[in-house]
Amino acid sequence: LLVISACAGAVAADSPAISSAEIDQALGEDEVCRGDAIECALNALQVKALAVDAEEGEAMGACDTGIVAQIKPLAPGCFKGCPEACGPLGTAINAYLTKGGKTAAKAEICKHKKEFSCAYRHWSDCKVLAVQAGTLGLDIPMSQKAMDSEC
Repeated sequence: LLVISACAGAVAADSPAISSAEIDQALGEDEVCRGDAIECALNALQVKALAVDAEEGEAMGACDTGIVAQIKPLAPGCFKGCPEACGPLGTAINAYLTKGGKTAAKAEICKHKKEFSCAYRHWSDCKVLAVQAGTLGLDIPMSQKAMDSEC
């Protein structure tokens, strides 16, 4: 019981309160949970915590973590307008730094062309990122037409 209390306390500290009704509902819906009641309760709390973490992570998103969060201040309007590009941008930067430089980054950009295309709809906010990438030797297409022809 102490373990469950500690886990429940940790979950409650970082997430909205979990009501008894929610736990009962989770236990009632859990077709796998037919064993020990304590183990089932702990499992239900873990499932709830993962769901809350996923919701918070989705809300926070890839724009606010890792290297993307570090460059976000350069173009906050771009990241606000194109949050779908944050994950692929992080992947492209990682590819540039660890998997082959320009060629690897370009492959990731083209792989996620749809997400990166948002930048052209918000070009006044996003252009600074393309220019900055150019100073590092990565030539980012400066228009949707250029992106389409390069990818």
